Amino acid sequence: MYICVLGFILTIVLLNKKTKKNIRGGEKMKNIYDEDLKTCGNKKMKNGSWGENYKCDELGGGVHQICIKNISKNTNNFSKNTGQSNWSENRNNDNHCVCLGAWSLYNKKEKIKKKKEKKKKEKKKKEKSRILKCDAIPKNALSDNYVSKFSEGWNKWNGLELNNQIKNGVEELVKNCYYGNKNDSMYKKSQNLKKNYCKFAKNNNALNNTDLYNKLC
Repeated sequence: MYICVLGFILTIVLLNKKTKKNIRGGEKMKNIYDEDLKTCGNKKMKNGSWGENYKCDELGGGVHQICIKNISKNTNNFSKNTGQSNWSENRNNDNHCVCLGAWSLYNKKEKIKKKKEKKKKEKKKKEKSRILKCDAIPKNALSDNYVSKFSEGWNKWNGLELNNQIKNGVEELVKNCYYGNKNDSMYKKSQNLKKNYCKFAKNNNALNNTDLYNKLC
C-alpha cells in the first residue's frame, strides 16, 4: 500500500514538472537579439506575470512575453484600454510581462486614437520613447506559433481583438528595439532582431507589405 501511495505521489510530481516545463521556457531561452533571455523584473518588484526567474518566458496560456518598463508611467492606462481592470495604473515603477495580444490591441487602439487627434498644422514630430525592456522579450515571440494559435496570440485577445492588430504589435516591438544607427552600441545586435523580424514577417500578409518591412527587409 505504501509503495502504491509513494508511486502516486511521484507521478503527480513528475506531471507537475512536465506541465511547468511546457508552460515556461526556462533558462535556455534566447531573446529577440539571439542572446540569453534577460529578466523583466526583480525581487524588489511586485509580481508582474513573470515566472519564478522574473522572466517573460511563458510559452502557453496568456503568452506573457512582452516586457514593458514602468508600465504605469510609460503606457496610457494599458490594462483598462485592453478590456481589463485598471491594474496597470497601480504598478508604481514596476515592469510587467504583458500578453502578445494585449500589446497588439493596445497599440492598434493608440494608432487609431492618434489618427483622430492628429492636427493638420502639426509639423514637428517628437522622438518616441522606448518603453520595452527588449532583452527580456523571447525570440520565440517572433514565430508562427504565436500568430493566433492561442486565444491570446498576436492576433487574439479574449474576443476583443481588432483586425490585423498583429501589425501594430510586432512593428511597435521592432520600433522600440531596433537601432539603425551604425554608431549606436545596439546596432550590431539589432541586426539579429532585423533578421528574426524579417523571417517572421515574410510569410505573414499583414506584415510583409508594410513600410517597415520594405525598409528593413
